[in-house]
Amino acid sequence: MIAICPFCRTRHDVPDTDPTSGLTCASCHRRFAARRQPATAASEATPSLMRIERPHGVFDRPLVVARQATALAATAETAPLPEPPEEAEAPFLAEPDAAEERAAKAALSAIRRQIAAAAPAPRPAAEPDSPTTRRLGVMLSKGGVGKTTTAVNLAAALAKAGKRTLIIDADTQGQAAYALGLTPPCGLAELVDGTASPDKALFPARDNLWLLAGGKALAGLKRLITRKDFGGERTLADALAFLDARFDVVVVDCAPGWDALSVNVLFYVGELLVPVALEAMSLQGFSEFLQSFAAVSRYRPQLRLSYIVPTFLDKRVRGPAALHEELAALYPDTICPAIRYNAKLSEAPAAGQTIFEFAPRSPGAQDYAALAARVAQG
Repeated sequence: MIAICPFCRTRHDVPDTDPTSGLTCASCHRRFAARRQPATAASEATPSLMRIERPHGVFDRPLVVARQATALAATAETAPLPEPPEEAEAPFLAEPDAAEERAAKAALSAIRRQIAAAAPAPRPAAEPDSPTTRRLGVMLSKGGVGKTTTAVNLAAALAKAGKRTLIIDADTQGQAAYALGLTPPCGLAELVDGTASPDKALFPARDNLWLLAGGKALAGLKRLITRKDFGGERTLADALAFLDARFDVVVVDCAPGWDALSVNVLFYVGELLVPVALEAMSLQGFSEFLQSFAAVSRYRPQLRLSYIVPTFLDKRVRGPAALHEELAALYPDTICPAIRYNAKLSEAPAAGQTIFEFAPRSPGAQDYAALAARVAQG
């Protein structure tokens, strides 16, 4: 009598006198159950074979199991899904999370308290020898709010409008050059410490647009500033004063956080543009930034918070739209048209192009053109 192992398919010669309730394979050493096939007229003339019995469902192939499950699901009676209700208004993707909403309300309350505590001081008159060049700092201590995107596209829009514009990248990440598809040999750090001439450091980016690049070399510039015994906060202002004769607008892209270089930027620029993402953490960062701004304003009263730019506005979600209304109510004079959420804005830097080159008809291009028009009005 012949028996075949169901696991390794090894053939075994089994005497007719051996019990067939359980056999052990000599090859794989596994036990399997066997049952003698019932004798028939045809089988009596041939050698008897053992019929192998497998435990039901244990060794089934995954495809067989999937087919069985599909067959069972097809035969089961399922209730039809209810029809979605008709909506009178545009659908919303999501409701604001409760914790997110509480955090946003707390940040807005802190901003209201700071506005109420600030004493209304008259704007100081311009000094006789003050430069005509506008120095605009794009700054917020919170990262990920669109500072570099705003600085690059705003400067590009002003350059398209005929303004001789300079972008100064004051961030060690050096993302402004990447967003413009450029690789300058040197930049801001080399110009300030005197290792590069202005003609070499000022890199032409587009028509009417130049770049003073940032990067890792700015770490050395920060050390240079902190080592000064006095006057360290005016290092940038003293080193870049000659640029006023060359440009109409200087846009400074600041790094997130708060350090010696950030303070230098506040002592160099005359106006601040603050991008605020419409979410709770960005509002919290804006609240903290206002405290630092108030401290610096005591020593430089001519510094103005001129523009607040809401970013990442998604009208399909209730949360950002509500925060936008709150900011507009708190800052009716300085609030700018919001920058809508647009995927093209995140895709343009990978191509080394501004939004006006990458997608000139996109909502992002329209929003930054409107922002540039607002800034140009002063």
